[in-house]
Amino acid sequence: MNNSDSISKAAVLDDDILELMAESQQPAALSAATVAKMRNSMMQRVSADKKHTPIGFKTLIADEGWSLEAPGLEVKILHSEAETGIFSYLIRLQAGFTMQGHDHPVDEECLMIEGDLTLGSITLNAGDHHFAPKGVPHGRVSSKNGCMAFIRGAIPAVP
Repeated sequence: MNNSDSISKAAVLDDDILELMAESQQPAALSAATVAKMRNSMMQRVSADKKHTPIGFKTLIADEGWSLEAPGLEVKILHSEAETGIFSYLIRLQAGFTMQGHDHPVDEECLMIEGDLTLGSITLNAGDHHFAPKGVPHGRVSSKNGCMAFIRGAIPAVP
């Protein structure tokens, strides 16, 4: 072990000391301007890193790639498997959105990220997971307060 190794190891505090220090900190309220500045700084670094993404990897930026599919419904395709017709995508529904129910040409999974989503008589909230098997229809789709969800399956036709 060289001298720099012993210095860096000596500078690290024990886990119990670090935990006590962290517990003694009070949360600080940040202004909207500070939050925006921090987010922009982070997004610039992520964008710069995209240039160095290894071959085969795909990185999507949070606020890019959304398309308006119907009034109150935005979709962002994350990944597609052309041979199976299966997509990984995000949906964003505005408060009050509603559309007719549908069935599924392939199995579909839905993981709620935020908000509420009602599928017929089932209401999902942030953190809930829903599995819809191929060919089984569900009732009317709606969101009282708006939502964002991750879905893996086929993209239903929107009237």
